[in-house]
Amino acid sequence: MLAVVLLLLFSATPAHAATGTYLRLGHFSMDQARVEATLDGVKLGTLDYAQLYDYRRVEPGDHVVEFRTDPASPVLRSVLVKAGEGKAYTVIDSASAMKVLEDDVSLPPNGQARLRVINAGDAEMDLLRGSVFVHRNVPANSTTGYAVMLPGSDALQITQRGKESTRLEATLESGAVYTLLVSARRIELRTDAKGAQVVPGGGQETGFGGMAGGWDWLTALVIALIVGVAMFSVRGRLFRFG
Repeated sequence: MLAVVLLLLFSATPAHAATGTYLRLGHFSMDQARVEATLDGVKLGTLDYAQLYDYRRVEPGDHVVEFRTDPASPVLRSVLVKAGEGKAYTVIDSASAMKVLEDDVSLPPNGQARLRVINAGDAEMDLLRGSVFVHRNVPANSTTGYAVMLPGSDALQITQRGKESTRLEATLESGAVYTLLVSARRIELRTDAKGAQVVPGGGQETGFGGMAGGWDWLTALVIALIVGVAMFSVRGRLFRFG
């Protein structure tokens, strides 16, 4: 039993080690209510306006993303993604053009969080946290760089020119990376990564979800308890039969 536990301990992947290459697609161009998406000629499904797919793992190398108005129609828009090992990408169409965004899913410094904005709406906007500007004068159909932020539960305020401001209750966790999606239909905060591990579903992890990418402190504690019980059991047998 002890040998098995030690094998699991040393063969597990540390939670901070990013592995794999990931790609996700989003439709934010208002010229089409929905599009049919294909990746390397394989149909992925229908994307409604303002919808972003979850990450999917792909092989490093060149990948072709195509959008059509329906499965039988000619290609509406396409783009080539040159995917690198261990990288993550978001491909979106916005203002009738395809864009490839390289997502920084590396671990934020000093236990902080990282957040960027994809403004696929039709108006310039500001993003504030509390009363502090995070991103300012973000043009329509543009993407910001990543802002490093302290973790916490302060609400995000999105102010779009000529529109009422929107307040979004959000908790930014230490070591996590986020994308704020702004469109004419909705505003959504997606969790892209935690501890330098891509979050495929883009949602908040629950339960023991932190173990999915490798072992963390809770896993290490459980393993240590198992090792302790195993050693105590072995010691008891030695005293009984020694």
